[in-house]
Amino acid sequence: MSHEHYLDKFRHLNVNRSGGKKSPHKVCMLLAVMDLIQAGHITSNKILFNQALKERFTHHFENVAQNNDRDTPENPYFHLKSEGFWHLAYHPGFDAHNTKRYASKAITYAYLDDELFSYMKSYIVSNELKEALVSNLSDLPTLFHQWLMDIGKSDKTAINYLTAIRGSISNWLMDAGEIAEPLTNLKSYYQFVTLEQKVRNMEIFKLRDSKGKGMYSAALSHYQQFLADLSKIDINADIQQVMRDKTLTETEKEILIKTRVGQGQFRANLVDMWGGCAVTGYRNRQMLLASHIKPWRDATNEERLDRYNGLLLLANLDKAFDLGFISFNDSGKVLISKYLEHPEVLGINDNMSFHVMREHKKYLAYHRGMLFKGL
Repeated sequence: MSHEHYLDKFRHLNVNRSGGKKSPHKVCMLLAVMDLIQAGHITSNKILFNQALKERFTHHFENVAQNNDRDTPENPYFHLKSEGFWHLAYHPGFDAHNTKRYASKAITYAYLDDELFSYMKSYIVSNELKEALVSNLSDLPTLFHQWLMDIGKSDKTAINYLTAIRGSISNWLMDAGEIAEPLTNLKSYYQFVTLEQKVRNMEIFKLRDSKGKGMYSAALSHYQQFLADLSKIDINADIQQVMRDKTLTETEKEILIKTRVGQGQFRANLVDMWGGCAVTGYRNRQMLLASHIKPWRDATNEERLDRYNGLLLLANLDKAFDLGFISFNDSGKVLISKYLEHPEVLGINDNMSFHVMREHKKYLAYHRGMLFKGL
């Protein structure tokens, strides 16, 4: 089967729709499997229902769960078999006819179509598959509101941004004949980016944005980042840029791609340097992200691989740092932007710091000058 076949299958999963919304369980299970394949935890086409899979499922589930959704990874692990590309291997004495739900005594492992497993091993194709899965998340407005709260926005700001995207901005585009339904009904990151540029060029947008002191621009920027976060589109774009670079050897491309997705030698170097989170000291490596100080998109290939252009951070600190809501001075003391609302909710406080080495300083200077949103 072609990868377009699986993209279509991923966009139209047969999901539970009870309560008027789509269940996120199958989406989260497939995201978890792709994460573990790319991280090297799953190396052959045998998907065990083990602790690593359950923890990665929970990681994604907590980002999209709503109301009465329950963290039950065993359900999609079993019921994904209805999609046609997910298969179950049974212990002797059990088969599909006498096994109605997941049971460790009945099921040995799950496995995918061989073609799909090969696609999932590709960083580029797997990111396209992740983007396709977003189509199954039916309540993007609720997820957007929660995402804004998670990055430190107040409830009032979150409501204002959501109202702008779903209301005024969507209405301007509908009046211009560009869309027939609100922007929050769109599931494609790429389609949103095209429409975003169109609305930013409209005179009514420029006028209202000026009167609103940039609120509409901020709403658009945050919604774009929200969609990118759901499907890791920004990573996919960077990977494709590396793949198109004719000055790089295949080995160099492989090294850079592993670095961009937070794996490979760059992450290993940061783990060796810090041992745990550079700021908090937290040592569970599954919870830590390899973060570039000077962003990937602005760095040279040499800077992308330089261990001193990296910090090992907990996810909340990584996101705040990446968005410019925090930075660090040359002594390593945290700088908290005035635009980060309620930093304490994210566990961020003025006493935080990390040990700066001389080689870090040029990268920190770049971050403060180009990304930090200011005190």
